[in-house]
Amino acid sequence: MNQLSMMKSVEQFLTDNQLLIADKPALVAAHVNLKNLIDKIETLSRQQSVSTKADTAIKGEAKKNMIDTVLKVAAGMAAHAASTGDTRLKMTAAISHSKLDDMRETDFVNQVRTIYDAALPVAAGLAEWGVTQSDIDALDTSSGEYMSKSPTIRNVKVKAKQATSDLKANFDEALTLIKTTLDAMMLPFKTLNPSFHGEYLNARVIIDLRGGHATTPIDTKPVE
Repeated sequence: MNQLSMMKSVEQFLTDNQLLIADKPALVAAHVNLKNLIDKIETLSRQQSVSTKADTAIKGEAKKNMIDTVLKVAAGMAAHAASTGDTRLKMTAAISHSKLDDMRETDFVNQVRTIYDAALPVAAGLAEWGVTQSDIDALDTSSGEYMSKSPTIRNVKVKAKQATSDLKANFDEALTLIKTTLDAMMLPFKTLNPSFHGEYLNARVIIDLRGGHATTPIDTKPVE
């Protein structure tokens, strides 16, 4: 942040003094390049900071609701199995909250689908035990919606990771542009216009935003 603040200070300084550098095309081009790099850095910073917390929380809530529905349907299945002597249905319905909660994503969805497939043919019998067709249908629709959230979260993370990589590249390019190009192009003004050159050096100072102290690290120190 301190170095970005310095970059923006230099860019603003050049913007404020466009008339003084207008007759030097190479300096004007370097200024434009710096401005474009700063715009990219700020865009990438926003992409990098995108959080998946909201999507993850929504997905967690969806899983909780699904577990509640699975257990309701499974309870109805167990009761129906007991009344009809259906051993296979009884075994399928033998599922606990803790087991569902601890399952890996794919295994969890497969379990939901198993309960759905087993409940569907006996839906009429489950109604006696408080299980509605809507409850059964919810297992089908909610499992699909639940899985659809994984690619969204994954894509956000991928984009953020790529933004981090691109951010470093653009950041390094901007620092190099200032140190190797702008510093050198501004050096003649030390004689031609000492005040202008002095103002540039002031813009080049890196301010420690946490403590308010000026610093000029070796790798970014301006040529004086």
